[in-house]
Amino acid sequence: MTAIQPVPAQELLLQRPPFRFVDELVAYDETSARTVFRVPEDGPLLENGVLCSSGLMEHMAQSCAARVGYLSYLRHIPPRIGFIAQIKAWELFRFPKPGEWLETDIVVQYEMMGITLADVTVRSAGELMARGQFKTILKEDD
Repeated sequence: MTAIQPVPAQELLLQRPPFRFVDELVAYDETSARTVFRVPEDGPLLENGVLCSSGLMEHMAQSCAARVGYLSYLRHIPPRIGFIAQIKAWELFRFPKPGEWLETDIVVQYEMMGITLADVTVRSAGELMARGQFKTILKEDD
């Protein structure tokens, strides 16, 4: 994975605050990427003082989308709509707390015809928070 000049999420994702769960894409190559996200003090998907499991899954999915959105960004075209098709082997080790920075690595296993299968790992200060395999699908152009 190659470090890049950080690209703000608003350039890569269709999601808007408060439902954006990625701050920047900070590394990219053809088969991997890394995003960062600071868990907000308040906002959607916080429960009992932590980012709930669905919030963590949304962050992981948006990290996958940011990787694909970077290709659109380089081509100067708008990001495409995408969907989560499947989440497998998802493991949660600890819920992130507000103020924590998440570093999320995406490693593509295969990508074909708008379908991507990627292993996604989330860490905070080096501590493993969650991991899983995400299959995403890009909406076909109209």
